[in-house]
Formats: sequence, structure tokens, C-alpha cells
Amino acid sequence: MYKKRIITVIVSVAMFCMMAMTAFADTGVHISLPKDQVWTSGQAVSRTGNYSYVSVSLDSVYPTSGSDYFTKIQAKLVNRIGVLIMTSNYVILKEGDGYQNLHIQEGYLASKLVYIKFRGNTDAAAEAIVNYTGN
Repeated sequence: MYKKRIITVIVSVAMFCMMAMTAFADTGVHISLPKDQVWTSGQAVSRTGNYSYVSVSLDSVYPTSGSDYFTKIQAKLVNRIGVLIMTSNYVILKEGDGYQNLHIQEGYLASKLVYIKFRGNTDAAAEAIVNYTGN
């Protein structure tokens, strides 16, 4: 009787840990944003393909030097060869606004691996902390 309960508890804890690692795998990601609004090389995001979007949020953005007046960055979604696969050219992410959805164009919805590119909202170089999930 105790053996079954212990096994049930162990299996439940293991499943919870696996789900938590997946859910939190892409939070608090540090991004270096080049000067002159150059796009980053891209963060790979795995997708289930069950949804028509990828979700992304901005926790903070700050300059590499000087006064901190930064509150926004830009993000876009591309495929492995760099082709824009969003329904818009980019989205503006604001600090603390929560997750925004980057909607994927028809024809790319089955893509299991996509890339999020980021850039600053000014010509100055910056650092950012972002979160994203492939859904």
C-alpha cells in the first residue's frame, strides 16, 4: 500500500519538474542589442504547431552606457534562412507590458523551429531581458 503511494508521489513530482522546466526554459533570456538598430542573429524557438503564434515579452532594457531612458525594443519572427514569417514586419515590446503574440503567416504554421530576432528602438547599443514561448 505504501509502495504504490510512494511511486505515485515520485511520478507526480517527476512530471511536475519536467513540465516546469519546459514552461520556464525561455524566461529571463539576456539579449545584447547592437547599435544602429541592427537585428540580433535570432533566438531559436521550438513550437508544437498547435497555435498560429509565438509569445514574447520584455522584462527590461537598458543601455550599455549612459543614462537609462530605454523602455522599448522591437521583435520579429523568421524561419531558419531568415525569411520574415510574421503577419507584420515587427512588433514593439514595452517593458512590463506582458506577453505579445507574434502571429505566423499561412504557409509557415507547421514550422517546428522558428527564430525571434530583436533590435533596439534607438541607435544606441543596449541589453535586454526577454521571455518567449513557442506554444
